[in-house]
Amino acid sequence: MVLYPVLTELIFRAARILAPAKSWLGTVAADKAWKQKEPLQGKVVWMHCASLGEFEMGKPILEGFLDNNPNWSGVVTFFSPSGYEPRKNYSRATVHYLPLDAPSEVSKWLKYCNPSLAVFVRYDLWPNHISGLKKSDVQTVVIGMSALKTPWYLNPMLPFIRGTFKSAVNIWGVVEDTDAATMSAAGIHSVVLGNPKYDYASSLTALSVPEKFQRWAAKQEQPILLVGSAHEMDAVVMAQTDYSGYSVWLVPHDLKEASKLSDAFQGKVSDSLSDEPRATDILLIPEFGVLRSLYRLADAVIIGGGFGKATHNVLEATVQGKVVACGPHWQKIPENKSLVAQGFLIPGEHHNDWTAYLEKARRGDFIQKEIEARNWVLAHSGACVKMIETLEQSVEL
Repeated sequence: MVLYPVLTELIFRAARILAPAKSWLGTVAADKAWKQKEPLQGKVVWMHCASLGEFEMGKPILEGFLDNNPNWSGVVTFFSPSGYEPRKNYSRATVHYLPLDAPSEVSKWLKYCNPSLAVFVRYDLWPNHISGLKKSDVQTVVIGMSALKTPWYLNPMLPFIRGTFKSAVNIWGVVEDTDAATMSAAGIHSVVLGNPKYDYASSLTALSVPEKFQRWAAKQEQPILLVGSAHEMDAVVMAQTDYSGYSVWLVPHDLKEASKLSDAFQGKVSDSLSDEPRATDILLIPEFGVLRSLYRLADAVIIGGGFGKATHNVLEATVQGKVVACGPHWQKIPENKSLVAQGFLIPGEHHNDWTAYLEKARRGDFIQKEIEARNWVLAHSGACVKMIETLEQSVEL
């Protein structure tokens, strides 16, 4: 742990000078907004999320905690722009980028944020931040953690960093018994609190579809295939798939990749931002915050990310009664194993598998499974109540 603070401090100082101003690193390193404010007063719960998916998982827990304890205020931080940008005006908490994990930044951050409780959603934990929380005697809780393997910061080969995390984190809240077994093998006691993703997904049943996209849907002469959280490779595979008979709606995971998705179809796409609703074979939707509601309009759904590191959130579609296809890399997400076993998620290795999925969807082969899918997700909700109680107990409320 001795070298890590020194190295991260050097990286931070170099970033302030060398990182391009519009890059993520340059933006975070140059962020002075919170440094110019007075420290937050009263009881503060700080929730950190890597990106938007983690925020949506933690949101009902944070809001439930604040509802139960109105004398507390909330702070939310994000590592990724894809989380920060759509939620920077979130009304229930002050929102910031997570300061870089350099000792000087962490010290200033904790003086400003002044948390009485720190909550980390899933696994985006940073050594200097965790060390700072320990030194400040802040109750620190991890929720929604999936431990398919031992996290790097608990690796026995890194004894000083491991020791800091082991002593600083008061509660390791994991999703399933298998996660608890992994943590136990690493010498860490954890508590099975369940998966808040099911609670979050269940809340989406009340979403309404934006009127603009209702008009787009009404203009289509073919069933709608929604490709959600799409990356460039998903679009490339989709372009090779036989999607004839469908209107393909592409929603990029990262808006910066929108042009790459369009290029996969030689630019022959309609754009929801610039075009008026009309019948179209390909509709590009480069807009934040609309994907979750659009699943309701879809006749078939493919979730992106599976030709990269991992498939993105499937439950958002499953709870709205959709049997979903994805790419080959789906195993990292714990609930996906259950979804595949139930027949609600259909992985594919290449474009021919997606073609076969679309043909089955067109024939109506998934009608019964679609009814089961929604009810299955709703039946697995309930983790949020347990997590809120755990947070309250950690600070003796």
